[in-house]
Amino acid sequence: MEGPRLAQPLDHRESDIYPPQLSSPERRSRRFAWVRKVHTLGPQGTNCEKAARFWVDRLSLDAPIVLHRSIEQAATEVAVCETEVMLGVVAYPDLHSVMYTHVRTMRLLDLFIMNTDEMVMAIPPDRDTEPLICVTHPAPQALLPERIQRRFVASTALAAQECACGKAEGCITTLAAANRYGLRVLHRYGPVPMGFTIHGPAARDTLSPTATCCRAHL
Repeated sequence: MEGPRLAQPLDHRESDIYPPQLSSPERRSRRFAWVRKVHTLGPQGTNCEKAARFWVDRLSLDAPIVLHRSIEQAATEVAVCETEVMLGVVAYPDLHSVMYTHVRTMRLLDLFIMNTDEMVMAIPPDRDTEPLICVTHPAPQALLPERIQRRFVASTALAAQECACGKAEGCITTLAAANRYGLRVLHRYGPVPMGFTIHGPAARDTLSPTATCCRAHL
């Protein structure tokens, strides 16, 4: 029986190093010049929106950002379009499920590390005590002390919305979202270095030679 195929050694150059954030910005900009839209998690004020704007600006792309109620919704939109991508975040507990759901039509095309916005626990402006229950996205729930109960929502920005509307005693959200909705910041946790992923059509799968070398052969 034939054994697993082994990748041949490459003559590594600095421009071929992966992850892509280490490669030439001009080279990466050309590689993604086909992108017309970037889909990610909304509403306004999420770390995903911030990361999407960073990625678009860094590559000087003319691509508007479309915000969705869930990463799953964003992926469904991108899966049927050849000129659009989705930005995901590695902290999202179900990112693997999203990738496997669309494994035949979408590929991981890029990834980078960026600090999130400052993460905070916030409360309505008319409250001055620690909440008994907080709304939060599942990813940053560990920021909450065990004594505080959790109720999960689809994004940190949505958590801030619900808190501002009186549907929650408190929330884990971003400082930007807390300010947007006029919340009082109770605790500040600071920014978090976070990995963000770019997913797009399988036909656009043009990773660097080094990345292709490092792939497992199925």
